[in-house]
Amino acid sequence: MKMTKTMWWTIGGVGIAGLGVGAYFFIKRRKKSKEISFSTISNSGKPVKVIRGGSATPVEEPNWKNPFDMNYIKDVKKWLGRKRIKELSTSTASKYALELKRAKGRFNDDEEAVENVFKRLQDKTQVASLSKAFYFNHKKDMWQYLRGFLSDSEMKKLVHDPVRRLPNYRLLT
Repeated sequence: MKMTKTMWWTIGGVGIAGLGVGAYFFIKRRKKSKEISFSTISNSGKPVKVIRGGSATPVEEPNWKNPFDMNYIKDVKKWLGRKRIKELSTSTASKYALELKRAKGRFNDDEEAVENVFKRLQDKTQVASLSKAFYFNHKKDMWQYLRGFLSDSEMKKLVHDPVRRLPNYRLLT
């Protein structure tokens, strides 16, 4: 059987239509299955957010050394994605903030109260909660307030060292 021009055009048209339908379903399937996951593997060694389908964006890591920043908790939550962390309740944070506020005396400061507050905190997100509560209740930055009446050695012993030993966050189990 000899192939005519009409047969060649028909075969070519059906082939192109088949490729078009295949491409449509391939693209539709890729859009549907995009999921976000976190991976610590990248060329630079920095964490990236990987979207199934080939694209990846770098994830901003929280500043682990500055838990006195009120936004520390928000940064940690963004870093962890869907995982939930244990947080200090607002009432407890306000109670601790009041204890710190009362620790500054006119003639004699109560360093023991400062030490007790920072010993009770269990992770750096709680330090951030305390800092936030202190700011909203007393309209002052907790760090600056403590620096106002504690010496450098007292700050190191009562605040820096206990906070430095704390884990960055704790996950809910």
